[in-house]
Amino acid sequence: MKLFVKEVVNSMKHIGAIAPSSKYLANNIIKHINFDEDQIILEFGCGNGAITKQILKQMPSSSRLISLEINDPFMKHCQDRFKIYNNFEVYNHSAIEFDLLLQELKIEKVDYLISSLPLAILPKADLDILFKKIPEYLITDGSFVQYQYSLNKYKYLKSVFDSVKLGFTPINLPPAFVYRCS
Repeated sequence: MKLFVKEVVNSMKHIGAIAPSSKYLANNIIKHINFDEDQIILEFGCGNGAITKQILKQMPSSSRLISLEINDPFMKHCQDRFKIYNNFEVYNHSAIEFDLLLQELKIEKVDYLISSLPLAILPKADLDILFKKIPEYLITDGSFVQYQYSLNKYKYLKSVFDSVKLGFTPINLPPAFVYRCS
């Protein structure tokens, strides 16, 4: 928690949260993942690892979790915290250019994309670039799962995906909406 508070103070424009994700939010997010062998899960913004931890606990060892984090202290924290997992990789890499990293890693598609990005504060041009690419990199029955503290991007996500299902996690600070898009 101390690391999270320090980084919020230092990087508020990139973090977009006032507290780490609760275990209730993390569990609400991972319930949208049908864990199976040999999957690739991409995570935008692992932060302090609250959601990452729950994914790694459920994910088979034959699957792979690739997390992107632009905040160096958070990235190093997760590298250290999850070093016992051979199927976890974290990169100091922008989500906007996730496709370049996937190409470098020789990955054509991912099964799930889990996002902690603060969509409400991202510039529209960045959102448009990001959401033009995301559907192209999901397998046919893959999902994009995003949490937000408001409904302000619901219409935007509906314009990108055929299906947008909405959930809610009241036991989080602040309470959060979970979007499952496919």
